[in-house]
Amino acid sequence: MKDAFNILLPKLARCIQRLSTFAETYKSLPCLGYMHLHITMPAQLTSVGKRACLWLQDLMTDLESFKRSRDSIRFRGVKGTTGTQTSFLALFDGDHSKVEELDRLVREMAGFDKSYLVCGQTYPRKLDIDCLSVLASMGASVHKMGVSCRGFPNC
Repeated sequence: MKDAFNILLPKLARCIQRLSTFAETYKSLPCLGYMHLHITMPAQLTSVGKRACLWLQDLMTDLESFKRSRDSIRFRGVKGTTGTQTSFLALFDGDHSKVEELDRLVREMAGFDKSYLVCGQTYPRKLDIDCLSVLASMGASVHKMGVSCRGFPNC
């Protein structure tokens, strides 16, 4: 998941940069604003650039959420099948410092700064929910852009 965020973050940043250029270019191009999702009910005059700025605001929030979610991902750590380090303690004749050192080395080799202190057989599924909610939020932002663009021919 961390790798996926690292792929998506620069792409989202590039999209934001390009949309910023678009907003600047069309800041004075008038268009009608519409009430909520009613494409046929004009509200008042606005500009294409202003609409793009609204989209940018949402995408910037998504960018920050992506970063927060990525940075909160932790490594499960060197733990046995039930989430304890009992088997590793046995391998190291009860020397807990060696188990902690192994945990640190494996965590760093995997590219993580932190690991979960307590976990079961798998990492906490809250991580899945957090990552999916960030992706869903970006999907909502992109959907909003698409719905807004549908109204442009009526300008």
